[in-house]
Amino acid sequence: MSSILAAVAVALSVAAPSVAQTIGVCPPRLGGTPYPGPYNVYFDFGKSVLDQQQIAEVRKRAKQAKDIYVTQICLVGFADKVGDPAANKRLGLARARTVANLLVSDGFSANNIIMDTGGEAYGRFNFGDVDRNKADRRVSIVFNR
Repeated sequence: MSSILAAVAVALSVAAPSVAQTIGVCPPRLGGTPYPGPYNVYFDFGKSVLDQQQIAEVRKRAKQAKDIYVTQICLVGFADKVGDPAANKRLGLARARTVANLLVSDGFSANNIIMDTGGEAYGRFNFGDVDRNKADRRVSIVFNR
């Protein structure tokens, strides 16, 4: 498993060097006053590009993170169950990278962002109905200390 993550990290270092070093497993939330969230942003089928509404949501969460002094953001990308599971795992990570790059462009430190992929989400069980799988095509944004 670690060799797979290392290979993905090498591949991403070419595509997005600003956040390539942050690939890993999201830690559990630590004690104390819980931060709000998690929050989700959604993607179109087979895409890792956000529409304007979802970009606004990420920017809103970036501002919120700064306002409440979040020290770490964990991004977990997901895909629906349509298609190849390995490709969906890569797509989930690409979606997390998209959100990470937007957070960095809005001033959040890349050193404080961790990306992970959940691959195929398991919340909908629609067995290939693309339109009903919209909620599975997402990145969950989790604030951490």
